[in-house]
Amino acid sequence: MRLETLRERGEAMSQALGWESYQAGAGLTAESHYARIFESFADLASEDAWGAAEGHPTLMEWVADSRVGRAVAPLDDRLHAWENAAELVLEGGERLPFHRAAIAIANEPRRERRLALDRARRAVLAEPIAIRTDRLGRERDLLDDLLGLDVVAARERLSGIDLADLAAQCRGFLDRTRDLHRDTLARRLRQELQLTIGEADRTDGSFMFRGASFDEFFPGDQLAATAIRQTAEMGLDALAAGRIVHDTADREGKRARAFCAPVRVPDEVYLVIRPHGGSVDYRAFFHELGHALHFANAGRRLPFEHRWLGDNSVTESYAMLFEHLLLTPAWLRRYTGLSGDRLGDFVRSQAFSLLAIVRRYAAKLIYEIELHRAPSLAGAGSRYVELLSDATGLRYAEEDALLDLDDGFYSARYLRAWQLESLLHTGLTERYDSDWFRNPKAGPFVLDLLERGQRDNAVAIAQSVLGSTLGFGALERWCGEVLG
Repeated sequence: MRLETLRERGEAMSQALGWESYQAGAGLTAESHYARIFESFADLASEDAWGAAEGHPTLMEWVADSRVGRAVAPLDDRLHAWENAAELVLEGGERLPFHRAAIAIANEPRRERRLALDRARRAVLAEPIAIRTDRLGRERDLLDDLLGLDVVAARERLSGIDLADLAAQCRGFLDRTRDLHRDTLARRLRQELQLTIGEADRTDGSFMFRGASFDEFFPGDQLAATAIRQTAEMGLDALAAGRIVHDTADREGKRARAFCAPVRVPDEVYLVIRPHGGSVDYRAFFHELGHALHFANAGRRLPFEHRWLGDNSVTESYAMLFEHLLLTPAWLRRYTGLSGDRLGDFVRSQAFSLLAIVRRYAAKLIYEIELHRAPSLAGAGSRYVELLSDATGLRYAEEDALLDLDDGFYSARYLRAWQLESLLHTGLTERYDSDWFRNPKAGPFVLDLLERGQRDNAVAIAQSVLGSTLGFGALERWCGEVLG
């Protein structure tokens, strides 16, 4: 297979998978057909494809992922079908679609009701756990066959990310922010839920982080309009001249978690959100808007791998850059009407949410490395509960251990993205002031980054554009200033 053939076929498969991802995730079809798509492009998982990709690390990682994807696609189709059909059965016979559980828990003020919803949710997880277990086993065997390495070593070689070093950074971050996190969590649990750290579990956190008391400042019918107005002020277009479609309808079967589905880069990109309500919708929408703007503005002349593939720490950092506008007092005053004490309260709540989720992902990466290095999955649940509960101060459930995994150590991409985003935000503020988000001079700078696609990885951007190195320092300092 020639290199150009690999690129052409790769783009065609990515387009097919992108469209299927949008249709299935947006609730427009009850079944997904990933296995059928991978079968149509079986040549991209062949030895010829691996040979054509040699010398091009991004393509080599993608071919390896294609092999894994083809092997596990029937399982992914099964899981999607299960998620669409599964129901929770509560005491008294009440039924609720499984895909509504996360939203229902986050919006439920009655603790006994939240716990009942979660008990019912965990009671139906046997099938997806079995699917996930099978999927992990197939991935382990395939990477061993391809590279002769365990999952951790294989992913390090393919991605170029030193997972052990990043895990060490995470341990340091967890240690340094432990007291700040625990003190803030204890205070919020006591004030908002009349609970202690030892009593609270993950469902209590879902409700607390939902922030319903601020809903009046984040009307759902103004979500897209706010994004369009703000990006226009800095010289960007939230619709990219029609290349980005905002799918914000509350549709049955739609995934609870917002996502961005590129179908033709840069010409057709879908931003999909199922509304929860309030500021969480704004954060989710602006996060996916960062992805959508990235894909829709990627340079047309870039090769397939730099428009579609690469170090996803980069696209995640752009997503976080826009999401974290909701942590910026100047942005909130201009676009939401928040002011005075309410503005301060909201910024502190968002700073704590950020600290909490970074700590959660730091623990997830440590857990995932241990899991993939273990000879078997026995005991995975107890270690997951230990690490995640300690990092978050909220009780986690063993049933979620294998379902709360990020494929291909995507948790590492998120962590590097938080590091890069903190540097980007600092750099934009230094160059264009605290209201860079409405400064038309900032638009060309951001657009230049977006047009690069993912030609450069997170380390290269930090060094060449920002003159810095990746780390948690800027994020830690900001959280400490706001919450300390």
